[in-house]
Amino acid sequence: MKLEFERILLNYNKQLVLPFKPTENKIAKFIINEIPIVISNKLSLHKRNYKVQSSVGQGNWTETPWIGIFDRSITSTATKGFYIVYLFRKDMKGFYLSLNQGTTYIQTKYKGNKPRGKMKETASKIREIIYYSDKKFPLTDIELGSSTNNAKNYMAAHICGKYYSFSSLPESQNMVEDLRELIKIYQQLKIVMGWKDTAHFIDYLLNIHEIEDTQFQSDVQLASPAKTPRVPQIIPNKERRLEGYYWRRDSSISREAIHNSSYQCENNPSHTTFTSDITGENFVEAHHLIPLQIQEVFKWSLDVPGNIVALCPNCHRRIHHANKSERDVIINKLFKVKEKELSLYGHNITIEKLIKMYDENRC
Repeated sequence: MKLEFERILLNYNKQLVLPFKPTENKIAKFIINEIPIVISNKLSLHKRNYKVQSSVGQGNWTETPWIGIFDRSITSTATKGFYIVYLFRKDMKGFYLSLNQGTTYIQTKYKGNKPRGKMKETASKIREIIYYSDKKFPLTDIELGSSTNNAKNYMAAHICGKYYSFSSLPESQNMVEDLRELIKIYQQLKIVMGWKDTAHFIDYLLNIHEIEDTQFQSDVQLASPAKTPRVPQIIPNKERRLEGYYWRRDSSISREAIHNSSYQCENNPSHTTFTSDITGENFVEAHHLIPLQIQEVFKWSLDVPGNIVALCPNCHRRIHHANKSERDVIINKLFKVKEKELSLYGHNITIEKLIKMYDENRC
């Protein structure tokens, strides 16, 4: 494999000044026809299960040619699903071995709403789910040196992988071993997907916190209020779940916080909902004002009553989904309500810093 990749790196960019005739061009035919056979034979990939396909562009030479390995039960195209791909840099100084994702579904669904951000978010969620060596595949970001839409999508959709520099290409056997290892991770992702098709799986990943929160709010209703000392608390451990690692939330502490609020919406006490069949009180939900997902930057636990506000479901959704100006209004108001209590639990934070955290973490 080493010699084949060297041939591409040495010769591909010389073709870009020639007419785009992939059925006649020697390097194009080599990439499209011969490389897939080499990879299939080296890895003993059965055609019934795997498809190996290369591209040098459609209608014009692409700046970033690629060679994809597709599990047919997931996808057989680079436009959807998940797949392994060799992605070449525009300058041909090297190439990446990448576990990647098709982008058509996200591009279509989130058109005009920063779809590449959603691609990156999906990739991040998948990294939390799968087990892999970050020493073997250390890269969570790749740089193709190209400004084309396709290249930007490949970079945003990258999940994990490694880089091979032209100046220090490993021997063929090492490249084969790397690909075998990434195929194992690819199969692990297939197991995690289970019965879900690509669209349902991506929707699940991008909405996983809301799905989990719905269950948590039910648990809060059932829990007995805790009695947390009004002093800084030790950070709880992370919990391993199917969808990754998460900071533990104690439903009894959240119940304590909404009990302390007298079951009123702390953004607007006039927001009544309905009487909970479990508590016999006005139904409100618990929200961590400083989001738990950034616990690692704090010395003390964020899962404390001083950091938990009671909100009616409408205000709770507003703080997560409203535009920035509306969201900032409610954050400012809740911060004023909780500022003194936050300091009792060791959290001396400014409103400016809190708003920045929401902006940066899409809370």
